[in-house]
Amino acid sequence: MSPLPSSPGHAAIRLVLILALFLVAGGCSARAGTGAPIAHKRLWEVFFNRGDAAAVAALYSRNAELALSGAPPIRGRDAIRAALTRMVQSGVKVRIDVDRSAAAGDWAYFFGPYRVLRRRKIVEQGSYLEVWRRHGARWLIDLDVNAAAAPIARKSQSRSDTGPPRRRPGR
Repeated sequence: MSPLPSSPGHAAIRLVLILALFLVAGGCSARAGTGAPIAHKRLWEVFFNRGDAAAVAALYSRNAELALSGAPPIRGRDAIRAALTRMVQSGVKVRIDVDRSAAAGDWAYFFGPYRVLRRRKIVEQGSYLEVWRRHGARWLIDLDVNAAAAPIARKSQSRSDTGPPRRRPGR
């Protein structure tokens, strides 16, 4: 088996693979009291919904990567702050849930669904994976991957969206 190439994208993949192996081997769970960044995790949603992109960006490490569906990775805290500022200024809000989490040593991850809302209507939904690492005394996000799901179906479609009306038998 040959080693992975050493491009920045492959570095992120390597990081996730190493973390996954480490967490599976350790079998640890991220619950309050383990030192995992449980309290910090909720701050992302709180700060974003308050419109504080700078506070959200401060949760990322200096060389973090943010990967959003359909876009190249955003690298570095400053670039992430700029992207978050544009998102906040668009007026959307987010709801983020945690389905799974684990921590071992200086590493932790969170996985779950997210929803993006505009005027209380879901405009995007999907899943995310955040990889957190302890940097000195602080837990920071090193990698944040978001995968948008298929577009949300509208509840009421016009006839032009569904094709011509059906003819009833006998007519």
